[in-house]
Amino acid sequence: MEILKSTPEVSSNNASVEDDNNNETIKETHERKRVFFGRTKDGAEVYDRPDSHFHSEGGLTPELLKEALSTIETNSRPFIRELVRFDYIIGSKTCVEVGPEDEVVMVYRKGRSGPTPLVKNREASPCDSVTVILRKDRSVRDRDVYETLTSYVGEGSPREPWDPNLTSEEDRKECEDYWKTHALLYDDGLIDWERTKAFEFMSEPAKEAELIRQRTVFAGLFLDPEDLYTKKPATLEKVVKHPHVTTAFKPNSGQLHLDQIGSNAKIYAIGYGNNGENEGLLVKIEADNPEIQEVCDALETPHITLSTSRKGQAKNTAFLDFTPLEEPIELTGQFGLFSQGSVIQNQEKLQQLKDRITTNLQSK
Repeated sequence: MEILKSTPEVSSNNASVEDDNNNETIKETHERKRVFFGRTKDGAEVYDRPDSHFHSEGGLTPELLKEALSTIETNSRPFIRELVRFDYIIGSKTCVEVGPEDEVVMVYRKGRSGPTPLVKNREASPCDSVTVILRKDRSVRDRDVYETLTSYVGEGSPREPWDPNLTSEEDRKECEDYWKTHALLYDDGLIDWERTKAFEFMSEPAKEAELIRQRTVFAGLFLDPEDLYTKKPATLEKVVKHPHVTTAFKPNSGQLHLDQIGSNAKIYAIGYGNNGENEGLLVKIEADNPEIQEVCDALETPHITLSTSRKGQAKNTAFLDFTPLEEPIELTGQFGLFSQGSVIQNQEKLQQLKDRITTNLQSK
């Protein structure tokens, strides 16, 4: 995959925005420096994501993407997946159906967290459509701004089975079934050779940890919601379903601590903060396991997000101004992982995750 390296579009609209924004924020300055792809039919601005997933290998160009975006009406939706058809052939599909007679290899693609099936000795087929997936930038409040999660020539395909954002058994099964029978065309330029080779030579325990890591959003200490919200009710619109103390976001394999999943900790809430967008507790932790205690001691601001406003983001709870509580609130937690919409906080659930991964790999 080529990384788009064009410069942001400069138009009279952009110029006027920059001229009028003398008091712009750091976020807005960063936003202007991102690659600008174009505007949607209803005027929303669309930018590339920092780790670009603009797929040029099927024939997609910035000009084609700009034209496709101009046909999309966002209606301020937070997530948009659109298939835009043209009245002429624009490129070729690089995702094809495969069978037992095909030679399929599993490799890491550049910019991907998990492996992808690539098929050798197959040719692309002509295509007249572009798939565009957009996510609204919620940090911009005065207008609609989106970033492209991905864009490519061809009809949409499900996420890959390792994607940590899969949140239901139904979605996981759809992805697994699809990628059992489909693969991308083999292209040396797509492959992250260093990561592919590194995985090939890992020990079996290291491979297992890596495959779990791919599916994990964060590691942390998970609390009983009923116990927590009885002792400290949440007050903002969006109550956190799986309250926790994060120990590592998008953890590496060494931050999973798989042998310690299910270990207990006493958690003492010592401060409370609420700025109308985020509500949370500052905590101290006494873990039963020394390994987990060491991890917790290294946290700069250990905290629990209780709730957020509709526009709030849990990651900002750490920046609250916490007021000390008169009496600490005693809570309990278990070390675990948040993986594809599920909390893995005991060894039985961890084994179920391992079994699912094994079954998926054996189908390749």
